[in-house]
Amino acid sequence: MNSFLSTQFDYDLWANRLWLEFLLKTETGGAYRKIMEHILGAQLAWVSRIEGESPAAIPAPSLEPSTLAAIHERWKAVLAARRADEVIEYKRLSGEEVRSTIEEISLHVVNHGTYHRGELRGLCRADGHEEFPETDRIRFTRHHS
Repeated sequence: MNSFLSTQFDYDLWANRLWLEFLLKTETGGAYRKIMEHILGAQLAWVSRIEGESPAAIPAPSLEPSTLAAIHERWKAVLAARRADEVIEYKRLSGEEVRSTIEEISLHVVNHGTYHRGELRGLCRADGHEEFPETDRIRFTRHHS
């Protein structure tokens, strides 16, 4: 299972890189950057929970390729060292105590990024940007199989 999850994060990194490249070279409004920061911030919050840290103390991530790589390496390290069915107990930002497996958290994080990249795509269409990246999962599979 961890190999499968690791591949999901490879896809996520690939898609985030394409969107970050687009955002850095295209004039877009602040909403675009906020969405990308949200994607990365959520990834950091979740990996921090797994590592036993509080996500409340995490600063907003910078939108740089090195940030993407650093987050990716943290996830890959967690997936290499821990079992997918390991249960993580944590507090939500609301203070609620909950439990999830690493598998559930991992799939949530990747799905969350996909959801918000779709949001970026919608903003691009609405703002008349035509050259945005196509980051459907099947495109990654075709190029990385």
